Amino acid sequence: MNGTCTVVGKKRQRMLEIGSTSSSAFYIPFDLPVASRHVLQTVFFGLVVLIDIIHLILPSKSLKCGVPLLLVKLRDTIFTILAFPIGTFVFLSFWSIYHYDREMVYPKFLDDIIPSWLNHALHTIILPLALLQMYIQPHRYGSKMRGILGLAFFSAVYLGWVLWVHHAAGIWVYPIMERLSPVGLVIFLGVACITLAPLYLLGEKLNHKIWRSTAGSAGPQKKKKK
Repeated sequence: MNGTCTVVGKKRQRMLEIGSTSSSAFYIPFDLPVASRHVLQTVFFGLVVLIDIIHLILPSKSLKCGVPLLLVKLRDTIFTILAFPIGTFVFLSFWSIYHYDREMVYPKFLDDIIPSWLNHALHTIILPLALLQMYIQPHRYGSKMRGILGLAFFSAVYLGWVLWVHHAAGIWVYPIMERLSPVGLVIFLGVACITLAPLYLLGEKLNHKIWRSTAGSAGPQKKKKK
């Protein structure tokens, strides 16, 4: 959302019209890369709620096979590969740059458009919710290679769309990109992508520390009595 407002001034959204003929026009929202992060978090927590409802309705034996088991696997895949590392990255990168120079990520005029609570809902609460979800529910991590490759694929698609928008419209969806030189932009994007891998590994380590095994357990790990 903040990317949209940045590129259009004080309007909430602007559409890019591509094509020279009046009979066919292709409209693309500039904020799709930004919105995709929020859609990801919404889909994940919606899936969490759905699984909890299913657990309340179906007997325990029915939860170990079929659709319920597939939903649990999907939940764990989304959380481990996407929701936790990307949510953590958004929190850390946004607020780090914001406190350095807010005009690079969230220009001051947006305060008149986006309520403060909504800004925190988009950029702050995502990390506490991810940590809370990890504490109350164990998540099965797959192989590190598969997890990092999945995260790399998502990042490549996301970055590709950001670059395509710049190529097609001549604008950047994030203000900070407009201030960087070509070399600085490459370094910035490279560091951003590389940072996601350690965040994935951090999530795996935290999950293992809280729970007795990656396969799941009845609750958080208890300290052993001496």
